[in-house]
Amino acid sequence: MGYIGVSIAVALILGLGCFVQSLIGFGMAIVAAPLLLMIDPKLVPTTISMVGLTLASINAWQYRHQLSFRDLSWAYFGRVPGTAVAGGIMLVVTTQMLEIIIGAAVLLAVFASVMRFNIAPNRRNFFIAGFTSGVMGTTTSIGGPPMALVLQHAEVNKMRACLAGYFVVSCILSLIALSATDYLTWWHVKQAAFAVPAVLLATWLAYRIAPRVKPQFVRRAMLILCTLAGISTLARGLIGA
Repeated sequence: MGYIGVSIAVALILGLGCFVQSLIGFGMAIVAAPLLLMIDPKLVPTTISMVGLTLASINAWQYRHQLSFRDLSWAYFGRVPGTAVAGGIMLVVTTQMLEIIIGAAVLLAVFASVMRFNIAPNRRNFFIAGFTSGVMGTTTSIGGPPMALVLQHAEVNKMRACLAGYFVVSCILSLIALSATDYLTWWHVKQAAFAVPAVLLATWLAYRIAPRVKPQFVRRAMLILCTLAGISTLARGLIGA
């Protein structure tokens, strides 16, 4: 497969991930990361973070009337040290070890949610979710599950809005950290730019379908995506260890 063929495949994969995230609120990286790793490991996490910033900006604008920065402020406070910790981890700790810990933690949180343990959307949990998401998003590109689990009982459009608003800041911080550790190059910029048309088409289709999607489906899909994220992250760590 030539350079153009690879770029088209990457754009289609990212477009599929953007469709899922625009419909549910998160999940682009969960869908795209495993497939992009098979094409070229260098695409993860930088290209996903760049496309994620574009997508989150579009979604935040689409659902701007449901945005609540009061709820998000503590997640932002947690995201900053989480990103800093992730930058240090990428320099001194093996990715495999981190993936094992993160994957297990996500699966434990999903189990707690399924068992009806209430993960309340309070300041403490937003801060913890922001911190954990900062570590996960910067190191593996999959940073949505912690925030999604805290917001799982919110009204669907509010959940989409808050996740999008969080991801805007989250992706910017991740890209700063990736740039500081030499994980961001012009090659990543070109791959992300090539995917923009697919991102726009995917979000347009998702917005047309979203009003017909029941809230129960969104929550179930969210838990399934979190489970897949935990399993795939844990599996990558165990296989690579």
